[in-house]
Amino acid sequence: MRSATDAGHGPGALDPEVTVEDWPLTAADLDPYHDRVERLLEVAGGAASGGRELPGALAPTAWTTRMAGAARRRGWTPFAAPAALRGDALAPPAAGSVSDELLAAAVSSGAVEVRSEATALEVLVDGDRVRGVRYRRAGRTLEQRARAVVLAASVFENVRLLLLSRSPAFPAGLANGSGQVGRHFMAHSVLLVHGLFAGEDLGRASGTPAQATAIADFDGDAFDHRGLGFVGGSLLQAAMTGPTAPGGGPLATAPPPGIRPGTPAARRWAADHGRSVGSVWAQPEQLPRAGHRLDLDPAHADPLGRPVLRVTHGLAVDDRRRAAFLAARMGEWLREAGAARVWTAPLVPQPLGTHLYGGARMGDDPATSVVDADGIAHGRDDLAIVGSSTFPTTGGRGPTQTIEALAWRTAERLAARLGGDGAARPQRASWTTSPPTTVTSARPSRQASGGSRSGSTSSATRSPT
Repeated sequence: MRSATDAGHGPGALDPEVTVEDWPLTAADLDPYHDRVERLLEVAGGAASGGRELPGALAPTAWTTRMAGAARRRGWTPFAAPAALRGDALAPPAAGSVSDELLAAAVSSGAVEVRSEATALEVLVDGDRVRGVRYRRAGRTLEQRARAVVLAASVFENVRLLLLSRSPAFPAGLANGSGQVGRHFMAHSVLLVHGLFAGEDLGRASGTPAQATAIADFDGDAFDHRGLGFVGGSLLQAAMTGPTAPGGGPLATAPPPGIRPGTPAARRWAADHGRSVGSVWAQPEQLPRAGHRLDLDPAHADPLGRPVLRVTHGLAVDDRRRAAFLAARMGEWLREAGAARVWTAPLVPQPLGTHLYGGARMGDDPATSVVDADGIAHGRDDLAIVGSSTFPTTGGRGPTQTIEALAWRTAERLAARLGGDGAARPQRASWTTSPPTTVTSARPSRQASGGSRSGSTSSATRSPT
């Protein structure tokens, strides 16, 4: 992204505090893995999503059809947002989690053993070589030896485990020789714009959030950024609602200005008008900044006595400009569809956790990144990291399918470095590796399960590289 931004907007387009770097991979490197994931999870959607044509898209609804027509009248290009269409009959929460989808198959393959209710404490080393993991389970502290360790514990816990894994050989933490662990942290915010279609029952609660009309006209470099004061953007989606949808169902809709959320007046308003509210949502891109980081808190500990993770993060001026620009386009979309009144839900405060990125960035330069293009720590063949902690950028789309594609690729590359053939396997659990490689997770976050072209009930598209 750094080189593309400099080429398209000039070297001064980015704030000096922005620490963004290019991905060490191209779309061509990842596309084969995206295709495997899509076939494995039976993803369906339109070619305009940025990938290949995926047959069997979910049926449009009156709401998504209405928003598609409004988008075309604005001169935009709508498409059915890709979503997983598993062949099995699934009930929530299984339909929203890849682990629920594939864990049983992985275990039955004989290559994976699951130790539940276990908390990873640190990665162990002998000299400068990884030897396994120390973990806590049922009141006991145990060790699991391994030739290699894969950290797959989400952004926060991947970073914390690396920083907690200190030894004489690694006094600042494992894979942290250049001080990059915890840096370049980013997060998606959820941007919601609502429109009141007075007197209409839009029927949005009758479908699944995966039924959505999306536009990519304001994602990435798809539009002219000159004079806007920011780069990047987001996919915009008009979806059906449900308990897992952004903003919740009709009764959870953020009321218009002048009505305080959570009050009896807000509940009355939602009861009277919630079915007449249509919404568009986005997850604006955020760039990494020098001041945004994760580190160990010197003053607070978890119940096991380990330092908790301290998060330093905020919304910069360009983040707010990007959100304001996108909100204006979202409002135009709703008005074109017939909304009589439009308002934007507050951008802050909102919890971190929708999609988190960075902290163990991948790159070609060990001085500015933690892992290489294979997702393996620089200069090592015994420590890999998977998940969005390795992402150099967020993009304006959900990360899950890219996480899955990278995990598959990293598993193959690590197996090859350990002396295996690294070949793809046809069974569902094919991205796991056989012992003696150990895949370790400290109660992994489900942060990515709500926005993906994967086994999620939500929808999104391939993250840009």
